[in-house]
Amino acid sequence: MHPLTLYSKLFSLYGAQGWWPVRSEVEGRGYHPNKFGLPATKKGKFEVCMGAILTQNTSWLQVEKALNNLFAAKINTPEKILKTNSETIANLIAPAGYRNQKTIYLKNIAQWFIEVASEKLGITRDELLKVKGVGRETADSILLYAFHLPTFVIDTYTKRTLAALKIFDEKTDYETLRKWFMDGLEPSVELFQEYHALFVEHGKRGSEFQR
Repeated sequence: MHPLTLYSKLFSLYGAQGWWPVRSEVEGRGYHPNKFGLPATKKGKFEVCMGAILTQNTSWLQVEKALNNLFAAKINTPEKILKTNSETIANLIAPAGYRNQKTIYLKNIAQWFIEVASEKLGITRDELLKVKGVGRETADSILLYAFHLPTFVIDTYTKRTLAALKIFDEKTDYETLRKWFMDGLEPSVELFQEYHALFVEHGKRGSEFQR
């Protein structure tokens, strides 16, 4: 199956998703179907970075709770994250799990974000992967959704769907899967964003469809 064929199947099932949520720029839960220019602000971009860290090994529902706490406490900028003591942040992000570890990662991504914003550091995948706490999925999520760079995100839902369709084995490594999408599709931020979001929706519903 060609990756574009699979995309068409998923889109026909679920339609536009409006992912990654940016509550600092969109009312409600932050979803914005067919609006691919978001986030458009520094605060929105950093919100995506925080969400990408917090969503590691947990559900988005729990991430929303943690983000709600950070926003309520007005600790939602890289500067505030760095200035706030770790115990305070850990308590606020507790719903997302691994609170001490993720507190460290949030401070790391905040420092990286400041260096990028001040143009002391380029926005590249290699540089982002050097940040402790940022793996390939987190890095690609930040690059694609916060900075609108065309890189494909591979997550557990993607792996399960490809394995169910017998396109790849579920144990296939991240870079092999990413390369399949990157080589088979024209580089498009809009397409890559929507495609990943559709995998998430498909996975959450536990749906199946025929090859």
